[in-house]
Amino acid sequence: MDIANSGAQWGISAKRITVRRHVCSWFTANTKITDLTLDDITVIARPTFDQAGTLTVNADGAQVRGCSAKTFAVAQRSARSTRPTTISDCSFEPPAGAVLVQTPVTAPVHFVRCTFRGVDGAILRGAGPVHFTDCTVTGAENAAPLSVGSADLRIGGGSYDNTGIELSAVRDQRITVTGGTRLTGSNRARVLLGRAAGPGKVTWDINALSSAASGPDTAHVRIADGTNHYAATGSRFTGGRLHLAPHALDSALHTACVEDGTKRSAMPVNSDSARTDGNLTL
Repeated sequence: MDIANSGAQWGISAKRITVRRHVCSWFTANTKITDLTLDDITVIARPTFDQAGTLTVNADGAQVRGCSAKTFAVAQRSARSTRPTTISDCSFEPPAGAVLVQTPVTAPVHFVRCTFRGVDGAILRGAGPVHFTDCTVTGAENAAPLSVGSADLRIGGGSYDNTGIELSAVRDQRITVTGGTRLTGSNRARVLLGRAAGPGKVTWDINALSSAASGPDTAHVRIADGTNHYAATGSRFTGGRLHLAPHALDSALHTACVEDGTKRSAMPVNSDSARTDGNLTL
């Protein structure tokens, strides 16, 4: 199924289309589609047509509920809607290196109770805010972490197993992790929360996180590059290590946390801009 893709002479545009209980092998609605509603859509990969089993939508008021596909992508060609783009109760199994949020996306995108299986280096390139609420993300064996370019990434609850998040730092970014989010296992980078050596300033706001690393060489949080403002409170770290390089931190607050068998491979000393005491070490 292809919506409003008949060419510029036809406007490549449509509004308020609803599709329910449909099965197909390819579904794309990434032109100027405003207020698209998809309910119970199943995209099944077909070797003779689209082996990726692709579902693509335009981030202009799209409401995607109860859908499943192998590959899912959010594009943006228009910005006319007053309603949010929300993907809820969906299931995806993206191929390695799949782009989940494309570069032009500046609209907020909210994933709610979605399941992502076999994730390996999925990419969220767009600068727009991305919010994951109570999602389940499972990495493939020895998977690369998610690469995130969003200026505002919010993770509230849910579980992330053998995956992890690396902020690209191509721009100033803020990451908020809260709501009882659980990180477990490891990945190819041996970092569950980290950043690349980009030019952007990163602000970290971590609260009520439960992170359990599968080995001593895996970092719950690794900050070793760029300019960063870091705060973690009320969280539990089990095993693994914490690597908070003093030279990469303009400010640091790490307090009221539980560190159970966790090694501090780098940590700033207390000063006017850093407090790392008041934790329970087991």
